[in-house]
Amino acid sequence: MGSPVATGESYAVRTPNECWMELHRLAASLEAEGVTRPERHVNLTHELLALPPLVRQELLGELRFLLSELTSLEPVVADLVDEAKPARMAK
Repeated sequence: MGSPVATGESYAVRTPNECWMELHRLAASLEAEGVTRPERHVNLTHELLALPPLVRQELLGELRFLLSELTSLEPVVADLVDEAKPARMAK
């Protein structure tokens, strides 16, 4: 099973695929914010500005962390997915 991850004062056991499932949910949530990228940006920024300043600052930090991590992870994952394709799918 997954390793314990701190969640406040307690520890929760994460499942092996939890990060990938969260990424899937985040993508679906982002899509639900609008049909076009500009529409999603307007909706998300409107929601963000309705939050308290401290929360906005924390979310900005989390956004930057995710962008950095996912940007560097993408080519690694793409290579692994390409390498793992069965021969008939690689064509």
